[in-house]
Amino acid sequence: MTQPAFDFSTVLASSVHDMKNSLCLLIQMIEEVSEQVTDSSATEKMAKVHYEAQRINSSLMQMLTLYRNDNNALPLNSDQHHVDELVEELLLNNEIYLEQRNITVSTDIDETASGWFDRDLIFHLLNDIIINAMRYTADKLFIKVEIIEDGGCRIMVHDNGDGFPASMLENAAMPIQQLDIQQSRTGLGLYFAQMIASAHERNNKKGFIELKNNGHLGGGVFSLTLP
Repeated sequence: MTQPAFDFSTVLASSVHDMKNSLCLLIQMIEEVSEQVTDSSATEKMAKVHYEAQRINSSLMQMLTLYRNDNNALPLNSDQHHVDELVEELLLNNEIYLEQRNITVSTDIDETASGWFDRDLIFHLLNDIIINAMRYTADKLFIKVEIIEDGGCRIMVHDNGDGFPASMLENAAMPIQQLDIQQSRTGLGLYFAQMIASAHERNNKKGFIELKNNGHLGGGVFSLTLP
């Protein structure tokens, strides 16, 4: 009797999808419990658990998206969205850890800024960036959104940490085909960000990311440009 072919990548993708759904429920429960906890020590621990759960969820999302892209099954549901509303949701999503670490967030957002993009994909991309920025900043974040030529927009996340290492700046400037996603989670994160950004194309222009140091707060700056 011939055994059915076993496609490990498909099984893994299915498992990742199930894990992600369970983790989302766990994150929701952590948020609900956090609102009821008053002890400062317990609140701090809950915030750290929430942060690590967000990191795991981000990694699972990256794996699932990369699998779908590799199998030509990544739908791009682009529509027009107001960027200020997206940023507001991102900050609410990370409110627990921001408060626990006493990170001050300031913004400079053109309220008329909107863009044509897949909201879920861009949300997950920027959420991963904010998660990393919270990890490495000293105590401040600055988010700037501006309108660019031909109706596109640019979203920048500044921190006041030590900045990006030289190797990461070099990797971010590489073509996506040359990135080694096996070297570290950083490599995977850059590949994911570049892939999602470049998938957004409009007026014969593609989206792109940039990393640099010595930004508005003196630390690192992540920039996402959408046409």
